[in-house]
Amino acid sequence: GSGTSYVVDSIVFVQCFLSSTIYIGLLGDIFTPLLKGVAISGGWQGVTSRTGVILLVATSILFPLNLIKKLSALAFTSILGLCAVVYTVLFMVFRALDGSYSTGIDAGKFVVDEVLDPPPSFALSTLVNFDLRSLVLISNFGLAFIAHYNAPSYYREMKKETSESFPRMVRAAYAILALIYATAMCAGYATFGDTARGNILLNYHPNDMLALLGRLATGLSVIFGFPLVSNGAREGLKNASMALGYPAISDPKNHVAVVLGMLMMGSILAILVQDIKVIAGFSGAAMGSFLVYICPPLVYTRILRNMFGDDSLEYRSGRRYLAFVPFGIFIAVMGVAMTYKSME
Repeated sequence: GSGTSYVVDSIVFVQCFLSSTIYIGLLGDIFTPLLKGVAISGGWQGVTSRTGVILLVATSILFPLNLIKKLSALAFTSILGLCAVVYTVLFMVFRALDGSYSTGIDAGKFVVDEVLDPPPSFALSTLVNFDLRSLVLISNFGLAFIAHYNAPSYYREMKKETSESFPRMVRAAYAILALIYATAMCAGYATFGDTARGNILLNYHPNDMLALLGRLATGLSVIFGFPLVSNGAREGLKNASMALGYPAISDPKNHVAVVLGMLMMGSILAILVQDIKVIAGFSGAAMGSFLVYICPPLVYTRILRNMFGDDSLEYRSGRRYLAFVPFGIFIAVMGVAMTYKSME
């Protein structure tokens, strides 16, 4: 109801804020190796550290991009970001197949020099392995496939928005995402096995030129996608503050201050938490599970009940989706527990 509308908006804010923090951490992980060894004449040498890179990227690139209010202005850069992601996935598949990182007697050229730490290992790998640790992956699915917070903005800014075209666009987008995710996961695991990191690009050899270009491409895709996530965080914060009686945050005059404050907090958290897998695991398990598995069936059945009544066929049929609620609670609790265990 209207009295608790701030709950969903608050969770959307927290989820999107943590997602933006993951993006900032990724940029630090990606661009730090790229800048190491590069002489910046007359500049601050500390910029080649992870902290320095995060501060530099946040102030010079992310802050101006976050000031953009209309998502449609990012259409072209979003296409460039998708192209960058496709390149990264293709290079990962190529490296998984060309033997450059193979182990054993015929070790690959990027393994024999023993620079990789840790090297690829397949001691614990199996073709199919599903245990409690897999719940971390399922929790991350809640983060990977979540775009609900920007759905109203996407719908409003479509050139020809209709009740038929929007679901068609969503299905196509999610199918493409599923293909990209599955391909990247399989290629990364096939290359590095048990030692695959949360940011898989950190596994590749520093002299691997394809990986270097992949880091650059991924960095660009993260930069181009960052405003979409931060927009969801801002909208969630504005809606929650309005529901709680604090309309000042939604005042256009405060747009710059809100953008700056959120970016500063996200950058600080990204600096403090070195492993983005930790934030992804906790946010995907707790917030992602609520927004993907728990909230939608509750809202949907409430709408059917208000529109058609308790005894209607529509409401009785729609109640079957409530089965996702206990599933979401289970995934949230176990996902948080297993993410915490993986930190030990």
